Amino acid sequence: MQLLRIHFSLLCSSFLLFATTAVPVSSTELTPDTFDATVAKGLWFIEHFSPWCGHCKHFKPMWEQLVAEAKTEIPEVNTATINCVTFGDLCAKNDIQGYPTMLMFEDGKIVAQFKGPRELDILKTFMKKYVKDTPLPEPTTAAVDPPVTTTKAAQAPKPTLNAAGEVLALTGDTFTDALAKGPAFVKFFAPWCGHCKKLAPTWKQLARHMQGKVTVAEVNCDDNSALCKAQGIQGYPSLVWFGQGDNENGRSEYSGGRKFDQLKAFAEKASASGVEILAKAEDLKAHITEDDVVYLLLHSESDNEVIDTMRVASAPLLGHPKIVASSDPALHSQFGIPPASDWVLLVIKDHDQKLPASTFYGTAATTSADLKLRKWLLTHRLPTTLELTRDTFQSVMNAPQAPLVVIAAGPFALKTKIMDRLRDIGQKWRVRTDGSGVVHGREAVFAWMDGGEWADWMKSMYGIKDAGVVRDGQENELEDVRVVIADHSKLIYYDADRDGKLIKFTSTASLFGAIGDAAAGTSTYKNSESFIERIARTLNGGMVAVETFVTENLLQSFFLLLVVLVAVFYVLCRIVGGDVVTAQQGQAEWVQNKGKNGRLD
Repeated sequence: MQLLRIHFSLLCSSFLLFATTAVPVSSTELTPDTFDATVAKGLWFIEHFSPWCGHCKHFKPMWEQLVAEAKTEIPEVNTATINCVTFGDLCAKNDIQGYPTMLMFEDGKIVAQFKGPRELDILKTFMKKYVKDTPLPEPTTAAVDPPVTTTKAAQAPKPTLNAAGEVLALTGDTFTDALAKGPAFVKFFAPWCGHCKKLAPTWKQLARHMQGKVTVAEVNCDDNSALCKAQGIQGYPSLVWFGQGDNENGRSEYSGGRKFDQLKAFAEKASASGVEILAKAEDLKAHITEDDVVYLLLHSESDNEVIDTMRVASAPLLGHPKIVASSDPALHSQFGIPPASDWVLLVIKDHDQKLPASTFYGTAATTSADLKLRKWLLTHRLPTTLELTRDTFQSVMNAPQAPLVVIAAGPFALKTKIMDRLRDIGQKWRVRTDGSGVVHGREAVFAWMDGGEWADWMKSMYGIKDAGVVRDGQENELEDVRVVIADHSKLIYYDADRDGKLIKFTSTASLFGAIGDAAAGTSTYKNSESFIERIARTLNGGMVAVETFVTENLLQSFFLLLVVLVAVFYVLCRIVGGDVVTAQQGQAEWVQNKGKNGRLD
């Protein structure tokens, strides 16, 4: 009996110890019966979650820590949770589209939704923004020190990103930590570089404009050569966008214009990238009308986790094209998507609401790091028809899918007519290819280039002359528009159709036949480079490959060099040794012969 009492005592002690140490601090759990009365007064920061949501499970420890620390640091803000699986009607009332969603309520009304990174300091900063100034107490006759007034400005720290609105100088020691805090736009430069000096004032102006939004930084490659080499910097200045810290998934080199307005537009669009939830199916029409390319994510109503997956996976797009999402069955039906599909991505091009250019079928196992998903997103980002400018050149000609770019070179005065013709050609091409724009595995993109502005480049690359000249008396002005099919990844081009004649801009048969033959590799191409340039590029590529191998394999390179030296030494020894033996043999024969010829008989 005494032993039983001891065991029972130990059991009680263990239970009490577990109860006081193992149970985390939790926030209030709200139900439809308690919700209105609870949040009617004061500030309430409420997490709407689902027990089966992976992101919710991952966020749970952070939320529990926030609840515990907020009770002492931010007592003015109450915290609570709502289980949206159990109380779906309540979450629907609050217009919850995904999990976890955190809303700030003030006196029973929603005042804001938290949309930033789910990090402790950022969450606290968000909560503190809604704390009102604490009034001073009424004066009393007692001589006491007045309490310190706690104001909203005093509580809220400065913005996490680019708090001072200044360019942040990074080194190898600070680079990774700075990028881990959020999106960053980084300039890699050299102090002696003239273009870098010219860009410096604009870069400072950009930092002021993006204060509190994006880290605008720079790296001096003379002082941090190892860091610049690791980032693959080939020239100065190099501008690189980092959307997800120091990793390849969110890294994109900026190749657009370097005027302030261009840099600002890029940074604002890239920092705002994400997934927009359509309120109703009809809202899709506005996006299709406005944009040449739109990604549409269709998912089941119960699967909102895929939205977070898509936000991460689409980071390299830098906000363009935009991604819109909907669980409306009407859109599934409109595009012929089976209701049983886990989730589907459609790319809609050229304002065509009926014929998607391509479809990606995802599964529950598809993650944001899926290479096929990321490649698909990057592959289909180009519209069928566009204008090739200095801002769009790199993204089109050096696109990852290596498209065939059909370039129509003409004068600026004919821009409208040429673009109208290109759009008509593009629509017919998409119909011909069932919406994909792809033939023999190659995508075709149709582009206009200003023959006047690009005159020298067109002459050197494609042998096109006088493309910017408007000819008078021509019955059909478009007859003189020169067309080439550029395969820029190989620096080759095609300018003739199946009949061996110059590609005719006004003939769809001439154009489409030439595109098909170029994609199939059955037509004769021309080189954009001269023979000397090709030889130089080949040699340069070989030298770069050797340098890369030596740098990355020092020990093996030393061993190979040693082997080569030994082999050369051995061959030289054999040659020299053979010559010595031959000389000695010749001398001996000469002496012997002389002796015989000179003796007396």
